[in-house]
Amino acid sequence: MTDMKDPYRNDVFEDEHGRRVAVKRLYTPNELGVSYVEYKNYDDSALRFMPKEQFLEVFHWVDNFGTTDTFVRMEEVVEPPKQAAKEPDSSASPKEESGQQQAADTAPPKRIS
Repeated sequence: MTDMKDPYRNDVFEDEHGRRVAVKRLYTPNELGVSYVEYKNYDDSALRFMPKEQFLEVFHWVDNFGTTDTFVRMEEVVEPPKQAAKEPDSSASPKEESGQQQAADTAPPKRIS
């Protein structure tokens, strides 16, 4: 018994030798009534085209990307390294420096004669 499921985007089909292909697109029928299937082999990235009827004779439906697990299982959680404690700086703190910089920016310019 052959499965006559119409191919849709992201469907996975398999031939009699076990080679899997993923459907990329199903074209609407042309003037002659022939509908083409655009697909890719799992082995390479080349796009291939085949009439829908011929495609269904060669391949049978196996799966869909929507039903495939795509999540990653975390085996071991790695904690980020702890930063070494910074030594206090003997010079002015950043708040004091920014306050001094703002005071210098807002002071009126001195006139040099």
